[in-house]
Amino acid sequence: MGRLGILIPCRDERAVIERKLRNLAQVEWPDSERPHRIVVIDDESTDGTAEAARSVAETLFCGRDDGLQVEVVANTVRPGKAGAIAAGLASLSKHGVDVVVLTDADVILRSRALPALAHAFEQQARLGMACGSQEFVSDLADDGTPRSRSGGPLQTSPGRYDRWTAVVRALESRAGKLFSVHGQLLAWRADLGLLPTPGIAADDLDLMRQTRAKGFAVIKLPDASFLEVKTPAGPGREAQERRRARAYFQVIGSCRLPPGSPLLDRLHFALYRWLPTCAPIGLALGSMAALLLSWWAWGPVGALAVCAALGLALVTKPGRRLVRLLAVVDAARRAERVEDLGDRWQMAR
Repeated sequence: MGRLGILIPCRDERAVIERKLRNLAQVEWPDSERPHRIVVIDDESTDGTAEAARSVAETLFCGRDDGLQVEVVANTVRPGKAGAIAAGLASLSKHGVDVVVLTDADVILRSRALPALAHAFEQQARLGMACGSQEFVSDLADDGTPRSRSGGPLQTSPGRYDRWTAVVRALESRAGKLFSVHGQLLAWRADLGLLPTPGIAADDLDLMRQTRAKGFAVIKLPDASFLEVKTPAGPGREAQERRRARAYFQVIGSCRLPPGSPLLDRLHFALYRWLPTCAPIGLALGSMAALLLSWWAWGPVGALAVCAALGLALVTKPGRRLVRLLAVVDAARRAERVEDLGDRWQMAR
C-alpha cells in the first residue's frame, strides 16, 4: 500500500496534542515499503503546543520498528489553517507520500481507520478524496484510546441533525459525489496537487470542490471512523454553529464546477448553494401561501386553523430546532455580506 502523510494543523492545542499523538502511536498503520510520516504544523501557538508535540513525539515514536516519522514544523506560509496546511504539504513534498491525510488535533481515530483509507485508494483508481465517519461522544480518555475519561465505554451523543446528515452523506457517497466531507479526517491523493485557498475557513469544502473539478470521486468510508467530543450545549456550541454556518456561506459562492462538468454534478452543487440561502425566506413564503389558500378555500375559519397548526408546530421541539437552525443560517448569511470570515479560529479547550 502507499505511503501516508498525516497533517495535524495546530493553534493553541496543547491540551489535546498529546492525546492525538498517543492515539496515532497506537492505531494500526497500513503496510508500506517506506515509513509513513506525521507532520504537526504549529500556527503561531502561544501555549507551548509545538514544544509539547516534540516532547511527546520523541517519547512515543523514536526507535519504532516501522520507522514511523514525526516532524513538528512552524507555519511559515500564512497565518491561518490554509497556510498551516500548505506548510505541511510543503514538508511532505520533500519526502514523497502517496496519500495525504488531514486530521484535527482534537479527534482520535479508530484502530482500523488508516488501513481503511489506504485500502480504498489502492482499490479505486478514480477515487480522489475520502473522509472518515464521524462518531460524537461525550468525552474521551487522555491516553488516546477509544474510551471515556472514566475508563468505561464511550457515551455516544449524536443529535437528530447529525443522524439526518449522515444518511445524506451515505447516499451521496454511493455515487462518489459526497459534498459535505468531514475535515476532521480527510484524505486525498497527493498527486492531485491540492492546495487550500487562503482566507477560506471551510478548507474541507474547498478541497472537495477542487477534487470534484478534476473529475475524481469523493466518498465517505464507514470503516474509517474518528471520535469527536460533542461541544456541550451553551455559548460554546452556539459560537461553533455560527462559525460553521459562516464558513459554509463564505465558500459556497465560489463552490462551482467548471462549465464542462456533467450537468447532474453542477445541479448538485447548485442545490447546496441555493437551498440554505433560500430556506428561511422559503419557509416564510410557504407559510403565507398556506394562509392565503386556506382563506380563499375556507374563509377566516380556515385561516385561523392554519395559524393554529403553524403555531403548534413551532412550539414543538422539532419546530423550535428548525426555527433556531434557520435563524443561525440567516444570521450567518447576513454576517458574510458585511465581512468575510477569516480562516484563523480555535476552539476553547
